[in-house]
Amino acid sequence: MRAKKLGPYQREMRRITKCSADDAAKIQHIMRDDVLHTVALDWLSTAQFEEAARQATKLLDANRADYEEYFAGTRAIFEQMKAAKGAIV
Repeated sequence: MRAKKLGPYQREMRRITKCSADDAAKIQHIMRDDVLHTVALDWLSTAQFEEAARQATKLLDANRADYEEYFAGTRAIFEQMKAAKGAIV
């Protein structure tokens, strides 16, 4: 099994929240969609980034079952699209 490569934001999230690599990706998504409602994170100060990461972690922890279902569903749709594309080529 190949190790998951983390981007710079996810590495920072792991440092701040002490979360797993899998959770770092989820936290990044939650930060963008549910905490900050923005695509970019580069405009945040260090303090704002840390606070948003902590808020996203709390949301993930409080609603883990719902988020896990959402991410599993998103992954399944992605895999279906990938398979359909492969069938066309």
